[in-house]
Amino acid sequence: MNYFRATFYDRYTPLNEEQILQKLTPPYAASGASPVSDALEGKTLRIVLDDGPALEYAFSRDTLTLVEGGGAPVEAPYTAKELGEIVLLTHLIPGTVRGYNVVVDRETGLATVFEVWFCGFEQDKREVRRHCSFGYIDTGAPAPSARHGLTNRIEGLGTWWKNDDGAELLYFFPSVVWSSFVELSDPRGGITRTAPSDYIKISDRYYIYSRAEQEFSGAFTLEVLDLFSVRHIGVRLGFDLSDALDYKVYEGSGEITGRCANLESLTDYGTEIPFDEAQRKMLDGLKGARPQYRPRFLHRDYTKDEVDAIVRENTRAFAGQSIMSGFNTMEVSGYLAGRRFTLRYDDGPAWEYDVMDSSRLKWRTEGEDGWHEETYQCFEPARDIFLFAHICTGSDPLRCLTHAVDFSNALTTCVDAALDNGRKPWEVGHRAIFGVLEMTGGPTPPAVRRHGFTTDLVGKAYAWTYSDFMQSIHVYSTPESYSWTIMLPKNAGGVMWSSPCFYVKLRDDAYLMSWTEDACNGNQGTFILNPRIMHDAGFFFGIGDTEAAHDVHLTALGAYARPLGEFELKRFF
Repeated sequence: MNYFRATFYDRYTPLNEEQILQKLTPPYAASGASPVSDALEGKTLRIVLDDGPALEYAFSRDTLTLVEGGGAPVEAPYTAKELGEIVLLTHLIPGTVRGYNVVVDRETGLATVFEVWFCGFEQDKREVRRHCSFGYIDTGAPAPSARHGLTNRIEGLGTWWKNDDGAELLYFFPSVVWSSFVELSDPRGGITRTAPSDYIKISDRYYIYSRAEQEFSGAFTLEVLDLFSVRHIGVRLGFDLSDALDYKVYEGSGEITGRCANLESLTDYGTEIPFDEAQRKMLDGLKGARPQYRPRFLHRDYTKDEVDAIVRENTRAFAGQSIMSGFNTMEVSGYLAGRRFTLRYDDGPAWEYDVMDSSRLKWRTEGEDGWHEETYQCFEPARDIFLFAHICTGSDPLRCLTHAVDFSNALTTCVDAALDNGRKPWEVGHRAIFGVLEMTGGPTPPAVRRHGFTTDLVGKAYAWTYSDFMQSIHVYSTPESYSWTIMLPKNAGGVMWSSPCFYVKLRDDAYLMSWTEDACNGNQGTFILNPRIMHDAGFFFGIGDTEAAHDVHLTALGAYARPLGEFELKRFF
């Protein structure tokens, strides 16, 4: 698969406010593939909000009149959808770059309102921002005390959806502030993407889910989910890849694919998001503020000359620690010390090794006269399987070889990684190649049998504890990608990102996974998970730009795993 042709790598045109306003003029109603609702025709609504202006609506068939906070009335086209007792209303405000999405529960009279607007993020004005307010329909009776509200009741949920516009998607909710999704219906899709999200409980049956596609199109999606019938209605607002307005309502049906456990206290119902102090300060007082993770603005876009200088001046192998290393890593193994062997790969070279001790080795490509000496580390994540890695000093682009060698059956897998993945000179590309171990006195190499790619892990979810201050959740959501969730305080799921990856089955007790943090920090990681002991061992390779002296690093990683559940996904692939 050419990952760079996938939707994960689409590049969207920066739009200015004048261009956006022009594309919103005249004000449009959201389109839809199925009949829309006329439930509001001829009615008036006054919505009182706890954190926002009163909204007074009068509806005709296709048009509404809005008085916002006692201001002058405006007319606009609107669209509505129904799902049981829930009505979803969406409209834009003429002459502006904003609008409203309103969710009304006709049974309780409660309402949740999302004000949405473009141009709220200066560096990417096409991104839609939102401000969520809770309230009720004013009928003249005493105001109700109940409200819709934040929840973690659907944290961990996985779903599949087929919508009336032909879209087919997988959703994963391993967080209280983020989500991931896979566009199955897009032939270029298949790579998991993530987005900051809202989860709001209407009732035990109905929930509101929203996401804003930061770092990608910037589009905003809001849905009402009925988990009794597994149906939903939704609205999408943004601009597509060709910069055309994408403003539509839809409906669909689905299935629950599974759940992964959420890790909060059993009496934590998610009514407050447990941000830490730094996150609270970042969000405090900013309308529409939500957690952000913007790799485009976090990581330096190095040129090839800058990469070459870093490689020359500051390449570090097993010096220092990454956030994933040094605390819960496995014990370093000295098994390879004093051994000589050849790793012969079917779709690659044969490499000869002469291992000097537990930290130094010599290697060469078969046929070379001279040897290259490197620092290495080795782990035994499963019995007789040894995972070791080293940099190939002097290679251009800089190469890192990670070998998973099974000394019980002479099978080996190499993750062959190097800087410059064809997209960026500082991002790491990788491939898996399969072969055999040749060693005097060793096991006989099989003629045909090899390790191979697997879908055994697809659908599984694990919690990983790297240290007391670094934990995450992995969801292996497709055969070619996965997402990770960084934990908030109180073990709530927090910020997410996703990466292309591959999975290799070595044995029933050993699975290799390798990923590249494309469109992020550009680094590459490989580990072997032993599901019998729920522990992994591996390595992390790439350029680091968080220190004053930028470096190329190869570090060890390791974490304790905890199985969180499984999603039934293989039939979709």
